[in-house]
Amino acid sequence: MDENMNITATPAEENKPEEVLLLTDSAENAAADEAAAPDTDTAEPAPEASEETSAGTASSDISSDVSAVTADDDTAPDDGKKDALSGKDITSYTASLWKYKDIPQDEPEPFPEYLTLSEKYEGSEIIGARVRGKKHKHEGTNCDDWFEAACEGNITFIAVSDGAGSRKFSRIGARESCKAAVGYMKHTFADIMKDEPDIISVLSLDLSDEKCMAACRRLAKIVQDSVVKAYNAVENAFYDRVTDSRYSDIVGRKLDLRDFSATLLVSAVIPLITEKSEKLVISCQIGDGIAALVNTSAEYDKAVKLMGAPDSGEFSGETEFITSKRLLDGLEARTKLSRGTSDLLILMTDGVADDYFPNETRIGCLYLDLLANGILTVKEPVNTDELSAHQLDMIKKLPEPAEYPWVNDNNVKIALNYTDELCGSVGIAPEELWDERDIISAAAAAVRDRMDTDDPAERLRIWLDSYVRRGSFDDRTLVLALI
Repeated sequence: MDENMNITATPAEENKPEEVLLLTDSAENAAADEAAAPDTDTAEPAPEASEETSAGTASSDISSDVSAVTADDDTAPDDGKKDALSGKDITSYTASLWKYKDIPQDEPEPFPEYLTLSEKYEGSEIIGARVRGKKHKHEGTNCDDWFEAACEGNITFIAVSDGAGSRKFSRIGARESCKAAVGYMKHTFADIMKDEPDIISVLSLDLSDEKCMAACRRLAKIVQDSVVKAYNAVENAFYDRVTDSRYSDIVGRKLDLRDFSATLLVSAVIPLITEKSEKLVISCQIGDGIAALVNTSAEYDKAVKLMGAPDSGEFSGETEFITSKRLLDGLEARTKLSRGTSDLLILMTDGVADDYFPNETRIGCLYLDLLANGILTVKEPVNTDELSAHQLDMIKKLPEPAEYPWVNDNNVKIALNYTDELCGSVGIAPEELWDERDIISAAAAAVRDRMDTDDPAERLRIWLDSYVRRGSFDDRTLVLALI
């Protein structure tokens, strides 16, 4: 690491009690250089723009069908016998239009429909899932997302990646980058813990102590180097396949490194030795997606802290990828550190992040959705004897879980809770529901009765695979670290 590198605190927000640190090595100059560099690895516009045609007209056909339904309803004679379709009716109808096609087995390295992970490490509990998006199912194409997690002692490492939808073998880039990043962090952290057994004690010193800052720099450099190793792994994957006709025949030309383009988001969680049982979290990001810390005991507007800034461009879906080597020279500006008492780290690809936009204010709703569907649990069990009359009245007003057709089989309907619907029925805002965990537990009980599993990762998979949002059809990956 450049000896001139320093760690400076980002402008503090009054409602953010934990300290967020941004690694800078002439960060402003790096950002300026990056902006001036030719953008050779920008994603093609998402289905809302020109990429719509690459979806085999899946999304456009569905939009046309919905438009026809709403148009018919608008032009029907008002004889008092026909009610206008509600938003929920339209959403349900749209959900039923998606078709399911198997993963193609005639292509090299097909990806599984689902990935799940439920693991209890020494310093965390991991609940992760990845599902093939509706668009890929409709077209019969591969999922492009991947994730990995591992631990070294009580230190946890996570990586998530989203392959570029316009690149045929981006899924391979996503997988190889995650494996390389997590593998490198695990191996290198093990070495530094062996060589410097007191480093956790040093990290636990006050942030004003230069020894603490120097230790932060060393560990942050490992996280940044894991991104470099991820680039190398993707490059090696390209070289391993560039002469294989199975790959070039599919794209109809010679392979290019950009055929393996993918985003990458990596995090390391290091428990400290402090009175408050603080954790040091280091994250580095290339492309879109979100890493966020949640303090589940804090107030709603103080609970969430974003651990990165997703790259974005002129069009929806435009972002940067790990295959853009120029980005490796500015990783300090893409690295964030946080030290505090947050007890949940969430990493997600844009298939989930976009459904909770703006992320600064909607990640809290994501957490409530996870509680309301039994994926995460309220720490204290509900005791109805201690509920007030007002709380009991709210529980009575809770709606039944909403049912929508499952893409894999339209004859099957999946019942789930949606925070916005719960709030609307009970008559409170998400900020108020945040403080009513007993109400959320009561809602979750109705979903748990319908899910035939007690495995939280399997519950997460079902939820990711089935929740419905208008305009949402991408692959979805979500990794939860209970820290």
